[in-house]
Amino acid sequence: MENKCPVKFQNLDFCAPSTHDNPYEMYDYFLEHEPIRFDEHNDVWEVFRYDDIVAIERDTETFINSEGVRPGIPPDPGMIYQDGEQHNKQRALVSSGFTPRQMRKMEDRAREIVVDLVDKMLVKDEVDIVADLAGALPSQLIADMLDIPAEKRETVLNWVNLIVAGGQGPEYVTDGVNDAFSGFCEHHEEMYQDRMAAGCTGGDLLSIWINAEINGEKLDESQLLFEHVLLNVGGAETTRSAIAGGLERLSNDQKQYDALVDDPSLIPNAVEEIIRWVCPFVNMYRTATRDYEMHGKVIQEGQQVGLTYPAANRDPRHFKDPHTFNIFRDFSQESKHLSFGLGPHFCLGASLARMEIRLSLEEMTQRVKRISSPEGKPPVYVSSSFVRGLGSYPAILDPR
Repeated sequence: MENKCPVKFQNLDFCAPSTHDNPYEMYDYFLEHEPIRFDEHNDVWEVFRYDDIVAIERDTETFINSEGVRPGIPPDPGMIYQDGEQHNKQRALVSSGFTPRQMRKMEDRAREIVVDLVDKMLVKDEVDIVADLAGALPSQLIADMLDIPAEKRETVLNWVNLIVAGGQGPEYVTDGVNDAFSGFCEHHEEMYQDRMAAGCTGGDLLSIWINAEINGEKLDESQLLFEHVLLNVGGAETTRSAIAGGLERLSNDQKQYDALVDDPSLIPNAVEEIIRWVCPFVNMYRTATRDYEMHGKVIQEGQQVGLTYPAANRDPRHFKDPHTFNIFRDFSQESKHLSFGLGPHFCLGASLARMEIRLSLEEMTQRVKRISSPEGKPPVYVSSSFVRGLGSYPAILDPR
């Protein structure tokens, strides 16, 4: 007997933020009954199952990034929009800022920031974990990595928030988003000219990128700009969502929180479960270079395909009790989450994000007995079809 799609899941606009408000019932339906769905509003396909997303990510001849990774938004010179050899060369140059030595420096600074942020939270009657920790840590760390002047940091963060909102689709690229991008470009140009005038002798990330050279090739000015944008979007927004979402989940399961207190060796596994569970990026898109059949439907050459990572992370074919948050989950017996993607475009900042989440858990579990919500002030999610997460998380901390 043919399954009939429930009315509430018919005619969905997958670029509409409201579609992704508490989307897990929707994901369950599509995972089981309609693993590939055409979105007539945006002329794109959406794919939900783990195995299908893995197949698309690995088939880099058939599914490419260079035609754009967001619906209706044209590509730019950044690494994420490149394919094949060009992507490999550009990624290698960008990776020069994330060497083991650089990562050790970042971890030392990140720990200092986390300690300071928790110090400040513990003297408050009520905190907002998003503003006071989850958002503050990555934004401060990235600002330090780039050596952004203190007086410009809040402005830059506001620009980044608007740019992320514009990533949902063309209709969300408002005048405010365009103004934010223009402001960011001017800010980048000022930084670039300052570094060039100083001979790029500093240890900041932009200077490292300017100096990076492999076989005589360097990042050009437009590439530098868009790597700068991507660092802020990928590095700040997603880490914020993961830290806040993870702590919110742990605050509702005191046994698991206490387990991390009693045995800090569990924290790395908890980090992976948080990243699986929260999965800040709702989707990224690829473009088909040829007709491709999947589950009896044909993705036509030139059509975009959305990879719905949060659905794949809840696919029961790969995760036992996928809707259960479980810091003891045995990832050696289950699949690895897809929150950072897969293949050539695997998130370059994955190690940085894991480190920031780990440090936040280490500091909070050793210094805070319990996290509770003030009466009448629940956590608030931001609607988004691009990067989903908590916009605010009011909390009361019970110090040790």
